Amino acid sequence: MPKEIPTGKFKRSVTGTGTAARVGGKVLTYLAKRPFLSPDGKEKAKEEMAAQSGEILFQGLSVLRGTALKVAQQLSLELDLFPRAVQKELERSYHQVPPLNRALVSRVIYKALGRHPNEVFADFDTRAFAGASLGQVHRATSFDGESLAVKVQYPGMAATIKSDIQMIKTLVRPMPDHRLILPSILEIEQRLLEEIDYGREADNLERFKKALDLPGIAIPDLDRATSADTVLTTTMMPGLPLDQWLATGPNQAMRDQVAQGLYDLFLASLYRHHAIHADPNPGNFIIRNDLTIGVIDFGCIKHLENSFVDLYRQLPRTLAQGDKTTHQDLLEQLKILKPGIPPADRQKFLQAAYELGRWFGEYYRPDRFDFGADPGFMARGRALMTALYQLRDHFDSNPEFVYLDRTRYGLIRLFEKMKARVRMKNGYEWP
Repeated sequence: MPKEIPTGKFKRSVTGTGTAARVGGKVLTYLAKRPFLSPDGKEKAKEEMAAQSGEILFQGLSVLRGTALKVAQQLSLELDLFPRAVQKELERSYHQVPPLNRALVSRVIYKALGRHPNEVFADFDTRAFAGASLGQVHRATSFDGESLAVKVQYPGMAATIKSDIQMIKTLVRPMPDHRLILPSILEIEQRLLEEIDYGREADNLERFKKALDLPGIAIPDLDRATSADTVLTTTMMPGLPLDQWLATGPNQAMRDQVAQGLYDLFLASLYRHHAIHADPNPGNFIIRNDLTIGVIDFGCIKHLENSFVDLYRQLPRTLAQGDKTTHQDLLEQLKILKPGIPPADRQKFLQAAYELGRWFGEYYRPDRFDFGADPGFMARGRALMTALYQLRDHFDSNPEFVYLDRTRYGLIRLFEKMKARVRMKNGYEWP
């Protein structure tokens, strides 16, 4: 169990460099052996190298935690980016990060609540049952006999976030696209700093629980008396995290129902309340036996302006209908299209954006989109995104899209992994 998390820029850089060097060593060893192996031996050695590299990568990221593990969670959903062995290790970042030293956990609780765990709870398990990027979760029992989940923040998270973001800013500053990248980095920094404020998360949880009344969605109750800035206590949510539930082999109808519930939750949050649960990590969705979805971890919530949401809701229908004029107007109002660019360049950008949008519009054409039917669908979309990015000199970065796009994309990748059939056409975007 790690005793401390490196917080300074130098220590975190050394840890990251050491991890990269160890992965590189495994690759070099494989390449040196490869010419002397049979075809079957080559394939087996390649699989072993990928598994060992994934384990090293996960171990290094587990030491860093914070921003590094957030990146791991996102990369784990890139189904066509890594070998399955590496992806399997990255998936552990959802809720299987090695726990902190037990004495350190007790100190965090005492510092936050002014009392030791055995004074706060009738029973407190010092062994975490789940751990991710910013904190770990312990089972506890209240003096009234209620089962509780106690989230304890890793010490030094604010320092690690600031250190990592500053390092990223330094790395991108010489890049020609610095103007486009910086707003996104600042948006990510803001959300991460909000995410380590458990007082804010407690408020978010209560707002969502009060506002959302969706069939098949459950949100835990907050225990304010045993919560603070770095400790958050809620009622225990029974069930399995989404990734573990998938490993049990649910049938097509079950996968479809859960995926539809996740998408309906996203749409209702966005269009009714203009605030989304912006961390589509499978560990944040707990699936009960009756397929009710328990939603946990309300640290990363993105609030959106009313005017932005009103414009955004028009994009899917406009693209699916092939209305280029309205699409162009929306891009200008959403402050994506830069003013004053030459007409020819403007037309190139508009066409590339339109082609990408038409691809996205495919989700809305059938009654239910089958995410398991066409393995090449996402690859085509990625190619269109690359083509659009080649014209980056012609557009501005609207930070409102950073977490909205990340959430929608993350859900789509989950649906693809689930091979689910989802009704994407809806009354909010397609009246």
